[in-house]
Amino acid sequence: EKNTNLMILLPPIALLVLSGLKYRELMDPIIQHPAIPKLSVDIRPRSRLKKKHKILFENEDSTLIFDELAVVVCNTGVVCRKELFETYAAATLIHAKFPQMKRMADLAAGHGLLSWFLLVLDFYENNPGGVAENLCKGPHKRPRTVVCVDRRMPASADAIANAMIDRFPELEHRWSYIQSDLSAIEPDPSCLLTSVHACGTLTDCLVDMAIGDDTISDQCRHRKGVPLAVVPCCHTVKVQQGYKPHFYSGLHVDDVVALVEKRKSNQRHLKHEAVADVVDEIRCRTLRNAGFDVEEVMLPSSFTGRNRLLLGEPQNDRGKIYPGKPTDSSQDNKKNDFFFERKRETYQPGIRIPLADNEESINHCNSISGRDPARTRLFEQIPKHFSPSLVLSIWLGEASSANISIPIEEMLQLLADQCCSKVEVDGVQCTVKALGEVNVQPATGRRSQRFKFTYKSMKSNDNNVTRLSKNTAKMIHNFIRDKIVDNFGNDLLR
Repeated sequence: EKNTNLMILLPPIALLVLSGLKYRELMDPIIQHPAIPKLSVDIRPRSRLKKKHKILFENEDSTLIFDELAVVVCNTGVVCRKELFETYAAATLIHAKFPQMKRMADLAAGHGLLSWFLLVLDFYENNPGGVAENLCKGPHKRPRTVVCVDRRMPASADAIANAMIDRFPELEHRWSYIQSDLSAIEPDPSCLLTSVHACGTLTDCLVDMAIGDDTISDQCRHRKGVPLAVVPCCHTVKVQQGYKPHFYSGLHVDDVVALVEKRKSNQRHLKHEAVADVVDEIRCRTLRNAGFDVEEVMLPSSFTGRNRLLLGEPQNDRGKIYPGKPTDSSQDNKKNDFFFERKRETYQPGIRIPLADNEESINHCNSISGRDPARTRLFEQIPKHFSPSLVLSIWLGEASSANISIPIEEMLQLLADQCCSKVEVDGVQCTVKALGEVNVQPATGRRSQRFKFTYKSMKSNDNNVTRLSKNTAKMIHNFIRDKIVDNFGNDLLR
């Protein structure tokens, strides 16, 4: 009976058109593009666009921004055919829904194609004819900036960025790419959170990020919501894969599973869509209960089967008790049983990514953008990965004996420097440090000291960090060992 009532609250998703916008006017130029049948997008969706395909978009009479972007994408040779069409369709609808948003974040960005499309759409809106000198003036006509965030920046992101900057040099300083886990993000209402094909529970993470935390008072519940535009993908209701309905949905995992099974029995010919329909309906319900205006728009199904675009915008009124929210402390205590929580990793980003649309936040994101800062951060977090260390334990001579050489840290460092300059590997630096205190053997009274030899590649002079393999470090270490034996005798090493 409980599940039946829930089904009434979750009607099947229907196509909703953006308020005040004509869906066909936005999508028809893309759906009816003459290049689609020639590219066989439905038959070969993952085949990449190449330079030879540019001719399909080079039409002198065309005034479509899409054609111009398609030519740039063809020059890169890294974008799948269907990805061009579906990403541009998503970018068009997102831009139409949030034209006033001048700061956007492309999360789990991959090679960042969505971010560039959003920048170009704003560029042409503010620059009639695509000429920078025609820049419109006014507080609402300032340029848009976009930051991409993903754990790894693929090589394809560089190819796309270089091609876009060659065509649109004005956009170079409006785009940044930060390699980091999404847990470093600090959302802000002035920045739109976007993601295309946010796989599995990543969409739930973004919903949770958009809702944010509550500030509760005796009179009302205040929320600092963040606008959201996401295309979900790879839906799941499996706990093993990290799924957990958000607290604002009012549901438990078992309730969601029951809804999926009931939906499967009602639409037997579309069982594969039951999970996606139910999970996305619950996400929309969650956002609405959290005080969001939510619209669902379908991307053209000829481009992608996962074509639902969720658009959420927080309401302006902050003092409202939204439906579905508990109001007593006994229910509030149950929050930890329902709210979405990503599987926690031992990896800590070590940085913060503020998304506020202000000069300080944008400059901070630009300062940590790119591969070199990411490599430096990685070196600080896991230095052993870049600089292998090996240890030698050495017998120390008697301090009172003037005829016995005493290998101290400075002498070992000098010897290591000499050895590094003679090996075949260029640009290697070895740092020697005493490890721990001097050890005295109880039976004989002999003293020994452990020394740590850290090997680091210094091939570049621009603060780039290059990884030195463990095998290379061992080869140099053995060479230093042999030199120590030659200089101080065979009995020196423990």
